[in-house]
Amino acid sequence: MSYLIKQIKKIDFFGAPLVQQIDQEQSIYKSILGGIITLLICSASLFYATWVIYLWNTNQFSPKISSSVFVSNFELLDINYDLIKICYYKYEQNLIDPFEAKVLLALIMYTENYTFTETKVLNLSNDTTYYGNKYINPQMKLGFTNINGVLITTSEMYIQIIKCKPELLQEGEQCASEEISNQFFSQAQNIIIMQIKYKQLNSKDGSIESSVQEFFVQVEKPNCYTLNTFLQSSYYEVKDSILFGSPKYFEYVNGALIQPQTNTAEFCNQAYGDETFASLYVVMKGNQMKTIIEYPNAGDLLANIGSIVSVLFMVRHIIVFFNSYFLNEKIINDMISYYYPQFSKITIQKNWKKEIIKVNLQKEQLDLNEYKRFYDDVRTKIEEKLTYVNMLYEMSRIYVLIRSHRSLDEIRKCHSLGVKLGHLRQTTVAMDPFSKCAISSKENEDQILNDEDIGILSLQERKKQFKINNIVDEEPEILDFYDINRIKL
Repeated sequence: MSYLIKQIKKIDFFGAPLVQQIDQEQSIYKSILGGIITLLICSASLFYATWVIYLWNTNQFSPKISSSVFVSNFELLDINYDLIKICYYKYEQNLIDPFEAKVLLALIMYTENYTFTETKVLNLSNDTTYYGNKYINPQMKLGFTNINGVLITTSEMYIQIIKCKPELLQEGEQCASEEISNQFFSQAQNIIIMQIKYKQLNSKDGSIESSVQEFFVQVEKPNCYTLNTFLQSSYYEVKDSILFGSPKYFEYVNGALIQPQTNTAEFCNQAYGDETFASLYVVMKGNQMKTIIEYPNAGDLLANIGSIVSVLFMVRHIIVFFNSYFLNEKIINDMISYYYPQFSKITIQKNWKKEIIKVNLQKEQLDLNEYKRFYDDVRTKIEEKLTYVNMLYEMSRIYVLIRSHRSLDEIRKCHSLGVKLGHLRQTTVAMDPFSKCAISSKENEDQILNDEDIGILSLQERKKQFKINNIVDEEPEILDFYDINRIKL
C-alpha cells in the first residue's frame, strides 16, 4: 500500500517547490520599476482584450471564407418570395401598357419530365413599379431528380407573352381593340422587363441582403424573342457558434445566366400554338457555389488576445534581468553591512553619467578614491563568499573548529538536544527550593535551551542589539573582544 502511495505521489503534476524567503517581506524580489511595467502591461492587455471583444460583438472581425463548386439537391433553396417579376417598361406616361390594356397576355406553363402539365394566365398584382404601372408575379415551381448520381431538372417554367385571346380572359374582361393594339405596336419601343431578385448572406454579420437584376425583351410583330434563363444559387454553411454548436445552412438564388435567342413569329406560333411575341424559359442550374463562412469563436478570440499579450509580456524578460541585477546588488550590500554595519549609513551622490562624485558617512565626507578601492575589494570577497561551493566550504571549516574543542561523543549528543515543551503542561509539579535538584537547576539555568535560542543569531536579534548598543554610553574598564569591535549606529 505504501509503495502504491509513493507511485501516486510521483505522478502528481501539481507539486509545489519550496520557495525560500529573501527576507521577512518577500520570497521573490520585486521592484518599483517591475510594478510599473506590470501595471502598464496588464492595463494594455485588458484594454486590448476589451477592444477585441468589442470588435467581435459588433461584427467587425472578418470571417474565414472558402468557396467551392457544389452539387445540391436544392432542399433548402428559398424561392418562396417574389423571385421573378415581369412588367412593361413604361418610361413615359402616355405609353400603352399592353398588360393593363389587354393587348398582350402573360401565360405561365410548367413542365414535369419535359411535358407541359399546367397553363394559366398571369394577372397583374398590386405591386407598383417605379414607372407607376403594375407587376406580374409568377409563382416559381422547380423540380429536380437524381438520376444515376446526376441531378437533373425535371420541372421547369415557361412564361410566354402572347396576343390577347378572349377565351383566356375572366368573365367581364375583354381584349384591347384593334386600334389600341395597332397603336401599341406603333410605339417607338416596346420592352418587357424580367426582374430577378437575388438573396445573399452578408459575410460581415450574417444578415440576408437582396439585390435586383433586370433583363429586357423587345416586343415586335415580325420576331419572337426567347430568353433562356439559368438561375444560379449559392449554398451557405455558416459557423457562428461561440464555442460548440452545429453550423447553419442556407440556400438562395444569387445570379442568372442568360441565353437570348431571336426567332421568327412563325417559329414560335408553331412551337407554342399561339401568336407569341416573347418566351421566357426559367430553369435552375445544377451546379452551385458552396460558401463556408466561419466566424471567430471563443478559441479564436483567446488566441488573438493571447498572441498580443504574449508579445507584451516579452518585456518581462527585460524586467526580470533588471530585478535579478537589483537583487544581487541588495544581497551584496546587505552582506557588506553585516561585516561593516556602518556601511548602511553611507550616502552616495552620482552625476548624470552615474559616476560617484561624493561619499558621506554620517555627514562626514570620505575619500572618494579610498572608498572605491575599499568597495571593489570588499565586493569581490562578498561575491566569492556567496557562491554555493564557498558556503559549503565555510560550513566544513566551522565543523573543524567545533571539532577542535569538542569530542566526537559530545558532537553526537547534539542530535538529541532541543528546547523542551514542559512549560506547556496544564499542571506543574511542586519542587522543593532547597532540594539538590532545585539548586542544580538554578546553577545550570544558563545551560537550559529556551525560546531565545531559536533566534539568537537572527537579523531580528541583530537589530535589537544595535538599539541596546546605542543606549549604553559607559565604557567598561576591561575591554574584551566584543567591546573592542562594538559599533554604534
